[in-house]
Amino acid sequence: MTTTLTPTTTPAPATPLDAKRAKERAKYLALANKPGTTYGSSNHGRAAIPLIQEGKPRFVVDFGCGRNDLVRELRRLGIDGLGVDFAFPEADLVRPMHATALQAGIADVVTSFDALEHLLPEDVDLTLAEMRRVGVPRGRFIFSICTRPSTTTVAGEGLHPTVRPLDWWLERIARVGVASKPKAGSRYIVGRFKSDGGCCGA
Repeated sequence: MTTTLTPTTTPAPATPLDAKRAKERAKYLALANKPGTTYGSSNHGRAAIPLIQEGKPRFVVDFGCGRNDLVRELRRLGIDGLGVDFAFPEADLVRPMHATALQAGIADVVTSFDALEHLLPEDVDLTLAEMRRVGVPRGRFIFSICTRPSTTTVAGEGLHPTVRPLDWWLERIARVGVASKPKAGSRYIVGRFKSDGGCCGA
């Protein structure tokens, strides 16, 4: 009898960056599974809903949606959307922000509220490029970004790997879109993606 051997494939070894990503995700999984926790339910974008509504969008993609409260609220208002998060099961799509696997050009508006600072510095440009890819050509974006260290910690470590001043973030965003500084009394960065989608670089 002849035995046919089936080749086995060995998964590619994790890179140092993959290991860092896994470590960060583990913090949020710990928070998501902590009994009684409300972390991820802050809905930092609630006050931005009038800004979202201005362009009469048909579809919104919210990056770093946490427990997806914003998208559920938009749906109640008649705006369809989808929330992406790499840890919370309430998200419509549980994927990292830099690699959503979503179809290109599906979002009239891309949002991200107090989520970008949770990225590793290595993933900031990748995520902004992914947002640009997911948005329609010259689609709108609305962001808020915390520029202070996290007050929440897991195992003694904070949750904001990328604490940078606002001007640093605006320079990064300028690689994929045209944005203005938040108006007085507002935290929201509003703009449009460039039609060529150009990015990235560390």
